[in-house]
Amino acid sequence: MISGIMSVIVIFLIFAVGFSFTVKKIWPANTNAVLSVIVVKIAAPCLAVTALSDRLTPELLRDSLFLILLDAAHVALLYAAGKGLSRLLRLTGGRRTVFEVTFTFSNTIFIGLPVNQIVFGQEGLPFLFTYYIITLAGFWSVGNYEIARASKLHESGFSLKKIINPGLVGVILGAAIVELQIVLPAPLHTALSYLASICVPLSLLVIGSNLSGFAKGFTRPKLDEAVIMAGKFVLSPLLMFLLLRVAGVAGLPFRVLMLASSMPCHMQTSISAQYYGVEGEYATRLVSFSTLLCLITIPVSVALLTR
Repeated sequence: MISGIMSVIVIFLIFAVGFSFTVKKIWPANTNAVLSVIVVKIAAPCLAVTALSDRLTPELLRDSLFLILLDAAHVALLYAAGKGLSRLLRLTGGRRTVFEVTFTFSNTIFIGLPVNQIVFGQEGLPFLFTYYIITLAGFWSVGNYEIARASKLHESGFSLKKIINPGLVGVILGAAIVELQIVLPAPLHTALSYLASICVPLSLLVIGSNLSGFAKGFTRPKLDEAVIMAGKFVLSPLLMFLLLRVAGVAGLPFRVLMLASSMPCHMQTSISAQYYGVEGEYATRLVSFSTLLCLITIPVSVALLTR
C-alpha cells in the first residue's frame, strides 16, 4: 500500500493522459468504447478471479457474506432516499427515474476498483467485490428496469442476461475457486494475472477521457443535480459509516467499504439512459459532473481513511 497522497497523484497522472489524448485528438474517437469493453468484459472479470482466489480463504469468504448483506442494506437505503427526494423536488417522468437510479448506484468498477487497488493494494479487493456484487446486480435488475420502464422507445422488462455478465461471472468463479480450494494451473493463473493488471490503468484512462467534455466549460448545477452530488459524497458514506459501526466492522473492510461508498455516479446509467431515450443528456451530465467532483472528494476521503 502506498500513501494516500501518492495514490491520488498516481490516479490524477493517469487521468491526465486520457484527458489530454482525447482533447488533442491523439487517439481515435472510438477508443473509449474499445477500452470500456476490454475493462468490463476481460480485465475486470480476470481481476475478480485472481483477487478473490489469491486473497481469500473459505473462512474469509463465508465471513464476507455478512458484508454483502450490509452492502445490500446500504444500497436499499439509498434507493429509498432517492425515491423520497425525487418527490420532494417534484421531479417527473424520465428525469425523476434517472435521478433515482443515479442517486442509488455508484461507479464501483471504473473508479472504485482502481482507486481502492491503488490506495489499499490487492488486500482490499475482496472486500470491494462484495459491494461490486450488489451494485452490479442491483443496477442491472432494478436500475436498468426502471429506466427501461420510463422509455417510450423500448419495451420494459427484466432480463437475467443483464445481471449475469462477465464481471459477476468473474466474482462467482473466484468465490467458487476459494470455496472448493481449487489450485489453478500456473499458465492459466499467469494469463489471468496479466489480463487483470491492465484493468486499473485502462479504467483510469477512460475516466480521464470522459472528463474531456469539461474542457469546453460547464454550466452551474441545478438544485436536483446538487442534491445528487450531496447524496453521492455526503449521505452515501454517512449511511455506510453508520451501518459499519452498528455492525462492528473495522480495519481494512471498514476503510474499503467507506471509500467505495463515496464514489461518483454509475457510468452505465448514462449509457442506459441514452439507449432507452430517457433523459440521456441529463444522465450524462450527472455522471460527468460527479466524476469531476470526485477529483476533490477522493483526496479528502483517502486522507481521512489512511491517517
